[in-house]
Amino acid sequence: MQFGLRSVTMDDIARKNGVSKKTIYQFFRDKSAIIQNTIKGHFENHKKSIIEAVNNTENAVQALFQISLCMKKQTETVNPTLIYDLQKYYPKAYKKVIEFKQEFMQDLLISILYQGIKEGLFRKEINVEILAILRIEEVQLAFDNIFPRDRFDFKTVHVQMFDHFIHGILTEKGREQYNFYVNHEQKA
Repeated sequence: MQFGLRSVTMDDIARKNGVSKKTIYQFFRDKSAIIQNTIKGHFENHKKSIIEAVNNTENAVQALFQISLCMKKQTETVNPTLIYDLQKYYPKAYKKVIEFKQEFMQDLLISILYQGIKEGLFRKEINVEILAILRIEEVQLAFDNIFPRDRFDFKTVHVQMFDHFIHGILTEKGREQYNFYVNHEQKA
């Protein structure tokens, strides 16, 4: 997560874990297997934290706000080269990223957007499928080096993108709720 995948060697992994490379090879056939296993575990944990955050919400605005907080926390530790390395050198592992986005996140966002329309918090004329995909791709966009980390704080980029997205779908009632959560978070 910190250095990207290409630059980390099996020697680095062994040293960091205080074991020999021989020990690692008893459990994993190669670096690719370690990466696949790690990515799978990472997204299982990420799903759990998002589901837990969403399950403890009062409404759709709070659910999106909590997902945004989870994503912000998650992205703070990720080196953008990680995604590039996965795409280029570890396509099987990158497939887990795609599955997470296209299956889990898209379905969850669609469900929350419909909930928000029902609650009168989101505009009824929005196309929930398009906006779910848009939100997922906004997060991806931040990793695509359009906002280089030497010029932009990644957390600020994420907050700005989410704020822009959410204001485009809120009703006045939803805006009141959103402002409440933002103000409450800033005091915490």
